[in-house]
Amino acid sequence: MTRSRWHRMLFIALSITLALVVVLVPLLLFWPSSEKIVIDEASWTMPGGGPAHLSYLPFAPKTSLHERWSTRLEGELAGPPAVAGQRVYASCSNGFLYSLDLENGRPIWRFDAASGIASMPAVSENGIFIGTLDGRVHCVDPGGESNWEVEVGGAVASTPIPDGDRVFFGSTDGSVYCVDAGDGSMVWTFEAEGPVEISPCIYEGQVFCASYEGDLFALNEKDGTLIWTYRSQGIPAVYPTADDGRVFLATEYELHCADAQSGKSLWSYSVGPSVISNLAVRGPQLIVVRGSRDTIPETVSLDVRTGDLLWDAVYGDTTEKTTLYATNEDVYMCGIDYLRVLSIESGAPSLESEIQGILPGTMTVTESCVLAGTDNRKVYCLEE
Repeated sequence: MTRSRWHRMLFIALSITLALVVVLVPLLLFWPSSEKIVIDEASWTMPGGGPAHLSYLPFAPKTSLHERWSTRLEGELAGPPAVAGQRVYASCSNGFLYSLDLENGRPIWRFDAASGIASMPAVSENGIFIGTLDGRVHCVDPGGESNWEVEVGGAVASTPIPDGDRVFFGSTDGSVYCVDAGDGSMVWTFEAEGPVEISPCIYEGQVFCASYEGDLFALNEKDGTLIWTYRSQGIPAVYPTADDGRVFLATEYELHCADAQSGKSLWSYSVGPSVISNLAVRGPQLIVVRGSRDTIPETVSLDVRTGDLLWDAVYGDTTEKTTLYATNEDVYMCGIDYLRVLSIESGAPSLESEIQGILPGTMTVTESCVLAGTDNRKVYCLEE
């Protein structure tokens, strides 16, 4: 082959390569994302792990924990991260929602909600849902693009809760909303007697909500009609929880248990100081953390059937609000700079791990790892 012919063939090959680059690169950059949301048994997709908010998982890391990865974000976490498949979804108070790789913490995308966020995201096959302080709910697709948004008359300070093909949330405008998970269209609206600042609980065809006035009320999941109202006379401290025909509400100073079908009071328990955690239900036990500046914070276990005290244990030296998780063996909670694990049968300490700068209200526990945010805007993933 002559040198000139070889040069000519090389020129043609380079020209073809350049043409392919010019054509294919834009296609690859703007090709619709094929990523799907994968929800498996190890996922933790919303507050309490599911629409009933039990905060229960069979088991979790228990031996000494070490860091798998840490990732610095542009804002402080607004609540616990959500986990679905191999993705971590973390919302920041400055309005950013992140998708991180669960294996190594690498950021995959960032979504800007353009308003403050005050709660964790929720995840379903339809997308990732966040509420904002300017009164919007966003549905973000697996690739980090907006599916839809809906605007209401007040702040959405708590997590929107997806269940099937619908999403439920409350607002400071005094209403509870149900929208279509696919396109955000309004399905029904219920006007409460006060602001609804905590997430609804969905259980057996009913939507349980609590207003700032202290009313726990049950709505029909299909059309939003009122079924019953229970007047607790206290400010709700955390979202309601439901299991085995009962619905539980924690106000600042008291725990209430009502029949899920009728709203009839079954029992109440005075927690004395103030509730500083969510409720966790594990079989016959209801577990909560209480504390105030004037008392030693305690973890309390009650019999779900009677409200009788089963055990109590010293929680720590802080009244910062913590997320709480129950397994078949242990109870997980968080204080300033530490993770604490207690035996679920007795309340005896079984593990304490130091996590410098941890924000107690940002912890998520799964079967394989512990995730939490710190005061230097980092997200940590810990494993056994």
